[in-house]
Amino acid sequence: MLKLKLYIVNIIIFIIFFAFSDIIFSNFIFTQNVDSKCYEYSNKGKFYGLKENCLANMRIVSTLPNFKIETDNNGYRYSGKNEYKKNKNIIFVGDSQTFGLGSNWEDTFVGILEKKLTDYNLYNLGVPSYSPTVYKYRLENFIFKTNKPIEKVFVLVDITDVRDENSRWREDSGKPYLISGINKKYQKSKFRQFKHDNFKGMYLIASKLRKFSRQIRSKKTKDQKQKIYKPVEGSPSGAFIYTNFSELEGCNTEEKQPGSWTCGGVKQGLSKIENKIIEIGNLSKKNNFELYLITMPWPDTLNFGQTVFNWEKFNNNLCKVSKCKKLINVFPEYSEIKKNNENWLEQIYLPYDVHLTKIGNNIIAQKILKEVFSK
Repeated sequence: MLKLKLYIVNIIIFIIFFAFSDIIFSNFIFTQNVDSKCYEYSNKGKFYGLKENCLANMRIVSTLPNFKIETDNNGYRYSGKNEYKKNKNIIFVGDSQTFGLGSNWEDTFVGILEKKLTDYNLYNLGVPSYSPTVYKYRLENFIFKTNKPIEKVFVLVDITDVRDENSRWREDSGKPYLISGINKKYQKSKFRQFKHDNFKGMYLIASKLRKFSRQIRSKKTKDQKQKIYKPVEGSPSGAFIYTNFSELEGCNTEEKQPGSWTCGGVKQGLSKIENKIIEIGNLSKKNNFELYLITMPWPDTLNFGQTVFNWEKFNNNLCKVSKCKKLINVFPEYSEIKKNNENWLEQIYLPYDVHLTKIGNNIIAQKILKEVFSK
């Protein structure tokens, strides 16, 4: 009995000592925020961005493993080492593809470019599920907050932007907001925030253990894998490229599925994109920077083609009306890989997902280097 009491006392002393040490570590040694996603919500849940000075082992899509992200003191994803001491600045704006969802920094196209373009500061303003309404706002905010001269801005116009502009984002007095807002479950209570602020060591250990356990659980059988979504089979967000708009939107039927397009939604989304990219073009003229657009295909685009709507031509037109310097188009490179490789899907895209592997990201990076920075 005495040994049991001593054992319990030692455990209690250890827990108290660990907790006290963690408080000191969290408040005086490790000054970064730690979180599961580094998201920060404002305007009563109607807007979100990334926390400043945040570290996370992030996981948004269940089929993808955790990946590390760090943010700088402005809430932009970065390598964790860049101090932005160069005189020339390049900005990348976009959604999850620009952000680099599913990949560590060094495997994203912005991270790959950062190693090559050593004379420039590279800022990644991409955040998952943003679209041109937010791209413009994000860029304006950067200009206002930093007051730094910008040499070049790259905007990746993603296929999902059409649906997001139609059904996700609206604008009021120049500020974007989510139509439906954010569910309350994503907003931290004061107690949870206290834990994140004062027990960072415990959180870092727990996140490593979660990552390990997820890796074990992700080893599914072949039969289970076959039931998982395959990006070549099509998705509601990108289907407008190869599906008649009326069929997709269901304007003449009462059997529309929840979350589907609104009637006239595709054209509305496309129109909003064009207007916002033109406004970004006006910003480039006003602030004297070169504007480049980037376009890339989704897996189902490569599989089904652009039989109803040509996304490449649309982006070419966006470049013209916004007076962009050049359109960076990787459709040819991705199409060539598909043509010559049976396992093209695994080469370019992450497992069961539309986001890019290091190979897919490297193609974008190399094309930018070739068409913009080669002398």
